[in-house]
Amino acid sequence: LDIAGGTMSFADHSIQPSFEARIEALRGRVSGISNMPGAVAEIDLDGHVINRFSPVKIEGRANLVAYDRKTDVKMAFRNIELPVFNPYSGRYAGYAIARGKLTTELGYRIDNRALEADHHVVIDQLEWGEATDSKEKVPLPIRLATSLLKDRNGVIDLEVPITGSLDDPQFRLGPIIWKIIGNIIEKIVTAPFRFIGSLFAGAEEAQFVDFAPGSAVLPESAGRNLAALAKGLADRPALKLDIPASPGIEADAFAIADRRMAEAATAREVKKGEPADLAALTPDKRHDRLKDLYKAKRGSSPDFPETSDAVSAADRTAAEKDGISERDARRNREAALMADALRPEFLPTDAELAALGTARAEAVRDALLADGAIDPARVFLSTRQAVKSKDTAVRMELSLE
Repeated sequence: LDIAGGTMSFADHSIQPSFEARIEALRGRVSGISNMPGAVAEIDLDGHVINRFSPVKIEGRANLVAYDRKTDVKMAFRNIELPVFNPYSGRYAGYAIARGKLTTELGYRIDNRALEADHHVVIDQLEWGEATDSKEKVPLPIRLATSLLKDRNGVIDLEVPITGSLDDPQFRLGPIIWKIIGNIIEKIVTAPFRFIGSLFAGAEEAQFVDFAPGSAVLPESAGRNLAALAKGLADRPALKLDIPASPGIEADAFAIADRRMAEAATAREVKKGEPADLAALTPDKRHDRLKDLYKAKRGSSPDFPETSDAVSAADRTAAEKDGISERDARRNREAALMADALRPEFLPTDAELAALGTARAEAVRDALLADGAIDPARVFLSTRQAVKSKDTAVRMELSLE
């Protein structure tokens, strides 16, 4: 059967406004047509859809009188203007499509009512228009999903495989395709760093940056992860990144206070060029340095409470655990009491904690922008989200928009 100037129409009146499309100028050949059981016809057709600049190619093999027994057909649609799908996008995405083009390759294989389908969808330069008030729109951040899916050339490339049985009364291809696409979108918008990490190894770990309490020094491992994230952001130019620049927290304040206390208590060691490491001193030296500092700050020696039987027992337990004498264990306990009493004298101000938060955010930003691949205008320092304690670290969580 030779075909010239043929037309195929499709209409979906289940949505408002309804959707209609026509394949026109259909030409080609369907050969081997037969009503014999098991006969398979060869299909080779060309045409265009919507307009003459959007070519269509249909080819394959099918049992025309029992397509559900044997079908293997491929279809290719190219250069279709996306706004024609506004009846669907307005209903399910919640936005009209302002601009973009679609190219798709579809493959359908049916063997005794078992279906295998492949959908390769390429969307170029998608831009969303006005929001709709559809009650059926997916409750997901569609614009963020679009920014994640678009590569540096503005192209979205999706593979949507489907399997099923035509005997299943719940099996309807259209809703299943939308459901799969919805699942893809949900997966990437709920875990955007994981999605970028699937493209650029290490980027997923960059979502969290762990700092030592009281420090703005970027860990080496974080630097490597941020370099991977920078590659991902360069490949997804519509994404923007928020870096928390919120003030340091209690763990930072205590760490800074302990560092300052150690520096003050070990002043004589520092003068000798030794590090201000209070913890490295012997129990006696540490006790004496803190006692001297206590006298300097308070004007009197510390008054330790009388040692109870329970405290003595705790000293013995600590001595056995640390492999030291019971006397050293007592000196360590008293040193800890003096440190707790002195700590408030060395706490940072609110302004200093704010400066620490800014310094951390700047360290992350500078690592991201180091290779010049990202426009600095896409990276924001934000105080909307606080850092949090995580085990022995202070954790910063980055966010994508």
